[in-house]
Amino acid sequence: MTGATGARTSRRRRVALALVGLALAGLLVAPPAGASRLQSARARLARLEHEIRREQTAIEAQHRTIESIAARLADVQAAQAATASQLLSTQRRLAAAQERYDALRARLGEIVRTAYEVGPFAPIEALLGSSSFTSLIQRIAYLENVQTVNETLANDVANRSARLRMIRHDLSSLSARQARQANALQSDQAALLSGLLDQQRRLGELSSARRRAARLVRLLSLPVDPGLIGAGTTFGHWAHLLLARLGAPACQDNLIVIVSWEVAEGTAAAYNPLATTRDYPGATEFNAAGVKNYPSLQAGLQATIETLRLGAATHGYGAIVRGLEGCAPPETTATAINASDWCRGCAGGLYVLDVLPLVEADYARFANG
Repeated sequence: MTGATGARTSRRRRVALALVGLALAGLLVAPPAGASRLQSARARLARLEHEIRREQTAIEAQHRTIESIAARLADVQAAQAATASQLLSTQRRLAAAQERYDALRARLGEIVRTAYEVGPFAPIEALLGSSSFTSLIQRIAYLENVQTVNETLANDVANRSARLRMIRHDLSSLSARQARQANALQSDQAALLSGLLDQQRRLGELSSARRRAARLVRLLSLPVDPGLIGAGTTFGHWAHLLLARLGAPACQDNLIVIVSWEVAEGTAAAYNPLATTRDYPGATEFNAAGVKNYPSLQAGLQATIETLRLGAATHGYGAIVRGLEGCAPPETTATAINASDWCRGCAGGLYVLDVLPLVEADYARFANG
């Protein structure tokens, strides 16, 4: 082996050893494929947690907007009812005033017609026909009395005419107010529907994000957080499940009122569409009011059933359960919900009742959204 050949061989060996060293270093430094996937999953989960928190905040803000619209709607409906009552009262006053006016006009017309028939000299003839001074005095007094009565009657007719004009003006003002209130009511109902549909969309997006988070949580073997993965189910399906647990029929009237109740709550709490506050194993706090995130669909259903059963006598929930068991009209059961302690005074005092007509008109959209 010459010196040059030996040198080349030595360099090849050094290069080969360096390449082997780099390969070993790469094996030591580069993470396994599985670890890389876990890191990616953790990053996706962190993004989903942020998305879920953002959606929950947006839903809460949307619900506050809906509550404001509902309160305004309640005010308009109360004002509309007051106007309708005033309108009815004014119409009755107008009818009575018109009847009195017509009667007075008829009497005055008879007097004018009689005066025309007997002629303008009748009073003079009556006075000249007196047989004595006493008779003359009596006839003068009588004629003066007739004149006074006639003047009073004429004044009454004039006053009644002015009163009729005033009542008609009041009626016109009330009719105009009623028209404005009808327009305001229609506008607020449209705004409420738009807000509720947007709320439904956001709740759907939240459920989708929670389902994706649940898959990552299982992949990473992390502790379960109901607020993160509690996707729940559609309002219609949950209504079916609740009625089955209550032993109440799944009639359309019951489904409408339960879905309306869920829509009225519009909560992002996990497995808890009626925003129940009852504690349950594995439940976590959803908000400061004590509403819970439940660990499973079954847990949420059971907590809701217990709330209704245990508060039957003390909180007015018994009327709700009886309405559902008897498949009462939706308005009847909704009125019982509104009158109970569940959310007394919410939505300007129209809790569930304001949502009910919208759900009745488009049940499929709210039940399956």
